[in-house]
Amino acid sequence: MPLRILPEKDFFGRKEELADLYRRSLEAEKGITQSVFLSGSRGVGKTELLKQLFNNLFWKQDKVAPFYYSINSAILSVSDFSRDYLMRYICQRLAFENKESSLIYREGLSIDGLTSILEERKAFWALEILDVYIQCHEPIDSLRIALNAPHQSTLATGMSVVVMIDEFQRLNNFHISGNAAPILVALFEMPLSFRKTPHLITGNQAEIQEMPIIGALTRMDVQPLQLEDAALMFSSLLDGHGIKISSEPHTLLNHLGGNPFYIKCVARAAGLSKKSEEKDCWRTYINEISDGNIYFYWLSVLKSFFPELGKRRKVLEITNRIYHTGESLAQHRISKAFSLSERDTEVITTALYRAGFVSGEFGVFRAPEDRVLIDFIDCLYMKEVRGKSYRDIEMGLLEKTADTKCKGTSFEMTIPMVREAELVAAQCLEQIGKNLHLDEDVIGQLQMAVIEACINAMEHSKGEDKNIYLSFNFTEDMAEISIESSGRDFVSQETGEPFVGRGLQEDAGRGWGIKLMKNFVDSVRFEKTERGTKVVLAKNLLREARINREGTATGE
Repeated sequence: MPLRILPEKDFFGRKEELADLYRRSLEAEKGITQSVFLSGSRGVGKTELLKQLFNNLFWKQDKVAPFYYSINSAILSVSDFSRDYLMRYICQRLAFENKESSLIYREGLSIDGLTSILEERKAFWALEILDVYIQCHEPIDSLRIALNAPHQSTLATGMSVVVMIDEFQRLNNFHISGNAAPILVALFEMPLSFRKTPHLITGNQAEIQEMPIIGALTRMDVQPLQLEDAALMFSSLLDGHGIKISSEPHTLLNHLGGNPFYIKCVARAAGLSKKSEEKDCWRTYINEISDGNIYFYWLSVLKSFFPELGKRRKVLEITNRIYHTGESLAQHRISKAFSLSERDTEVITTALYRAGFVSGEFGVFRAPEDRVLIDFIDCLYMKEVRGKSYRDIEMGLLEKTADTKCKGTSFEMTIPMVREAELVAAQCLEQIGKNLHLDEDVIGQLQMAVIEACINAMEHSKGEDKNIYLSFNFTEDMAEISIESSGRDFVSQETGEPFVGRGLQEDAGRGWGIKLMKNFVDSVRFEKTERGTKVVLAKNLLREARINREGTATGE
């Protein structure tokens, strides 16, 4: 495969986004495709999505050429960047024509060496672009030639190109002979406007959103994985280490927030240590945020924005205060609390925002929704500011995770299998939701899923017990509802899904209940019990609350 990507079996929850980008890419041939900014939090899988798209375009069609480029922080001299960008583009373009993936990995290729390859293959369009580049001696003009190479090749050959650029925000560090020149990012404005060579860019969301070219891009949000997909990914990764788990640790996975990077880190660490029980996975998680890959990733981000050791201590104190105050903090309150000038406070909070450590706008900052990041800051704060030992930090985090797992509210009820009994369950759920101050939309979605599950239980029940047993379990961030009945064994051991018998297949009006349930909750799973069959519905309450807030803020 041209780029190193996840195997299809481990690429969960992104099929729709990938299909949408693939469709957009093919439309470049018609000249109707706009350039796109893939936005999303760190670790959510934007880079992997681009790589999967490149791989699909490379192998599955021959009308639109893909070009993938990840900006290297070590190549930010305008002269070095333009040369590297142009040569990689030409190599990938040739590789695509002949499905010759080895060309993509050609390192250390000189301009003379590339010229020889082009002459041998009679790639005159590329020779012409390269010749113009060689004759140019002004760094800015050389950069302009490199950036426009995909468009020029399209004009010469008629083949459209989809340009994928990762870590786009690093262009802010462009320099000419050591002098910073971030304004050169504006040279991308023209290439981004060409409809037959659309660009897909991604990187650090906060920094890219402040770049001048962002207005020319269509935004596409990459959301965290839903709980069901997160569980499938976690299980698959553990399976790669030869570990089978009886049931996924949903509380931990929900804590990871559907972030593929976090899931991979915890699964890898659990797999290497041969841990699969939930309590062991929680301890593995604690090791990850205190001394594992997650820890070193966020520490590297912190150091890149705050390289001075002395300043990082103050930054940790400020971040910890923002996280645990329980409300948004304005810059003037932060200045007063830490005896800082308004200018110093502005510099620190702006950097924290760009790095992704805090959320907010208009000079008011709050904790992010990323609970893993909050745990990391807590861990680092205890270590660097309060001087706590590793044992103390571990015990503190264990107590915190124990609270996460134990805090909750549960209700149980039994309803008879009679006409409209499912509406009684829905009414009870509505009252429970109101008592717990759940969003009305969330309550409505849960009610619809429960109604469908109850109807499904009534249709399939063949036992003597004509009751349905419901259990409602709520934590601060999770709703899990189980519907159990004496239904016959209609769950496939291979898929975990119910069998769809011939009667259901022939009757177009039946068999839709499960699909409807999946539309209203994040995951639906089926379990065989002593009574019969149990359907378990799970919904992430925090994610729904965030989506509803965002919808309100945008007037949707």
